[in-house]
Amino acid sequence: MTKQKVNTIYLLGAGRSGTTMLATILNNHPKIYTIGEMHQFLDYVLEDKDCSCGENLSKCPFWSSILMDLDASILKNKSNVDLSNSLEKHHFIPLYLLGKPIPPKYREIIDMIFKAIQSNIDKPWILDSSKYNSRYLLLRKNKKLNLKGIYLVRDVRGVINSFGKNVQTPKKPLSAILYYSIINFWSQWICFFDKRIIKIRYEDFVNEPEKTIQKIEKHLFDSTSKVSNLTNETFKIPHIIAGNRLRSQKQLVIKKDMKWKETITRGNQILYYFLTLPLMLLNKYKP
Repeated sequence: MTKQKVNTIYLLGAGRSGTTMLATILNNHPKIYTIGEMHQFLDYVLEDKDCSCGENLSKCPFWSSILMDLDASILKNKSNVDLSNSLEKHHFIPLYLLGKPIPPKYREIIDMIFKAIQSNIDKPWILDSSKYNSRYLLLRKNKKLNLKGIYLVRDVRGVINSFGKNVQTPKKPLSAILYYSIINFWSQWICFFDKRIIKIRYEDFVNEPEKTIQKIEKHLFDSTSKVSNLTNETFKIPHIIAGNRLRSQKQLVIKKDMKWKETITRGNQILYYFLTLPLMLLNKYKP
């Protein structure tokens, strides 16, 4: 008898595009459990870092149960951690697109982790919000995963404004533009050829969250459900690995951040737009 595949949703896109917020809202869905940025999981286990709940993974009420089902000798092996981190680097993306196979050891680690998570949750789908395109391509090669993707894109000026805040890896505008262009180039390329991925605009999500969630439902489950008004709801941050500063707030609401229209001068708004013109036009953003 064929073993059941692990239903996995993967969130792609650049940082500061609203991925933590979307992942948290999707965790509220009866079929989806959000587990965070799993490309950092092995590092978190090795150093026993803290879950979003504030407890170390070994003491977290969610992750401690999962860790008991995992082989610690494999997870805490520094060579395995280094292997995983190396394989998920951005420069491997072209090679994976050209057919570079998934290494057996990496496959073994992923299979073990996702199987243990699935057996400890009461929802049929796991959401990995790692965002790394290289990791998605590796997971796509794993025949034990039933993989679907969500690509979240945001106006470059919103991303630049978010990176301009003096919190958690800030970037100067030109550095943010370079990062944004590279990540979204590959995300768009993969999304274009892979029908398992649906593209969502950040602006559409924050303006019409209910409609966007139904669109995602249709893609993931080929059906939709009645979605209540999400705008005024408060959402609890799940037990996630890594994530941005929102993870420490314990809960969040859907908040439309369009402050870039006020904080970035009109001249710079136009400059940043034209520096990323192909992506801005492709995603129907206006100057």
